[in-house]
Amino acid sequence: MRRAVVALMCAVPAEERMLQRFAGPGVRVISTGMGAAPAEIRARQAIDDGATALISVGFCGALDPDLPRGGVVVPAAVMDERTGEAWPCDPGLAGGAGIPQGVLVTAQALTGTRAARRRLDGIAVDLESAGTARACAVAGIPFAAIRAVTDRADDDLPDMEGVVAPDGSVHPARVIGRMASRPGDIAAWVRLARGARAARRGLVPAVASALAGAA
Repeated sequence: MRRAVVALMCAVPAEERMLQRFAGPGVRVISTGMGAAPAEIRARQAIDDGATALISVGFCGALDPDLPRGGVVVPAAVMDERTGEAWPCDPGLAGGAGIPQGVLVTAQALTGTRAARRRLDGIAVDLESAGTARACAVAGIPFAAIRAVTDRADDDLPDMEGVVAPDGSVHPARVIGRMASRPGDIAAWVRLARGARAARRGLVPAVASALAGAA
């Protein structure tokens, strides 16, 4: 009988470090880098290496104005903004983290402004989950997503061009330089940092509950 192996698929090093506490027999933590394409590649590799279920885990931006920073999103489905494809999430895989509801939209690029978010139809937005969902659909294995909100629907993000690497790592010196050159963005950087801390506080217990419920 094939042993069940859940892979927690995350995008950035900060998320991977946060999730390593769950790694062990039956649970793998895999960092994909940012974007749906690399997420799909790494998901296929995880499946080839024996993963029997995948959960896309990490941060997201809110589309629903009622979602607070730190709020946990357990979607009922994931949609690819680029293609319009949608995939249902397995209700039992992440159900321990909350009742699956709404659509998580995977965008093609960071949606850093209120105007960009208003063009998307869902409860929250990320950059990777559709890639993982597509790989699971092709392989015929369960998929789910657990995301925590770093920025509200009405938040404008600071300009992160050149500050965040493709693997999702942040260059602290460049952040400081960007704030020095654009002091008007300082409040947005502070708000984003606070949102990330709130998201971490919400995400860890949600993942723990999901894994306990799926065991």
